[in-house]
Amino acid sequence: MKLKHSGFSLFCLYAANALIYAFNALFYCFLPLYFNDTFPAAQAGILLSIGPAVSIIAPVFWGMLADRAKYKNTVLIVSVLLSAIFFFSLGRGLPFAPMCVLVGMTMLFMSPFGGLMDTITLEYTGEHHISYGPIRVMGTLGFGTISLISSFFTGISIDVIFIIFVIMALLAAAALLLCPKVEGHARAKKTTDESSTDKASVKTDLRPLLRAKRLWIIVAFMLLCQFAYSYYCNYYPAYLRDVLGQPDWVWGLNVLILVLGEIPFFFLYNKVFSAFSLRSVLLAALIGSTVRYCLLGVCNSVWMLFFINLFTGFLVTVVTYCGATYIIRYIAPGLQATGQNLMYCIGQGIARVFGGVIGGVISTASGTDGGMFLFGGMLGAAVLFCLLFVFRDPSPEWRKGNE
Repeated sequence: MKLKHSGFSLFCLYAANALIYAFNALFYCFLPLYFNDTFPAAQAGILLSIGPAVSIIAPVFWGMLADRAKYKNTVLIVSVLLSAIFFFSLGRGLPFAPMCVLVGMTMLFMSPFGGLMDTITLEYTGEHHISYGPIRVMGTLGFGTISLISSFFTGISIDVIFIIFVIMALLAAAALLLCPKVEGHARAKKTTDESSTDKASVKTDLRPLLRAKRLWIIVAFMLLCQFAYSYYCNYYPAYLRDVLGQPDWVWGLNVLILVLGEIPFFFLYNKVFSAFSLRSVLLAALIGSTVRYCLLGVCNSVWMLFFINLFTGFLVTVVTYCGATYIIRYIAPGLQATGQNLMYCIGQGIARVFGGVIGGVISTASGTDGGMFLFGGMLGAAVLFCLLFVFRDPSPEWRKGNE
């Protein structure tokens, strides 16, 4: 059923995107600083790995729940509000063991944020022929703006991030409540017999999703790109401060510049995926990512860092949205929220665990700058794989209509 929208409800959809993606800035960009200041390095590393470990499994549950819910918005509202309770508790100065539990619970409820927000926005904009890019740009601006604003306050007290999170959660819940509602397509529906239900709609069959091998090729590339990005987020802030001698606010400004690089892609989203095949967009992103990490390996000034991130900050996002676009085009509606969240739990959840655990080994063995060269080499191998195998695949799913 198509639900009508007003200008105000559409504004709320813009606001919801801005707020939902801004939460990630607090968790992934500033919580590591809090843990490193509060716990020994080994314990901080464990804490940084717990959240991503939870996000490997949890999004699948949330995706299936959203597909079967009356409205997907409702599931996201519940997860936002519950995440705020646990995130705020992280700032209470608890010992290591309780903190491990709280980190896990926080990520349990934060894990569906990106997948569900994308599903709601992509489905709604596609159904109503509204440009997706400008709405999703708000997520980028929200992430960057909160990173910059928070970086000024964290120099005084890191505890401010817990208050900001709660305020944002209340605003996000209100925006999701008032924005256009998107139905779950796999929920039980009444048949002509009021006492019975359509059993086929109740049971979720994941086999068509799991057999979409081209989707999982994209997810594998996404995992590699997110692994590299997680390593960068976990270890480059300390490198920037301790090796390059820069204050904390430089990292906040750097994150803002990095995400601003996403904006051109989102404004051109519809045109890009109409004019080029999925495999062409994917290849371009992999090549750009290879160059990016090689340049970060030789970066020795703040201005060079800003330049690199301004022009390459969107590349991880491009790979992610190759997967999101594939799901919207080729996965059945009743599995799309599940598919989006499964993609995120593998492509981002596992990657962030790697970024925390394996990333620590890489950083210790080769230094932060050496790690950048290593990831540049791994991404170069991914480019070669894409050329040798993806471009030889004759499937029309990879190609543009007349390619």
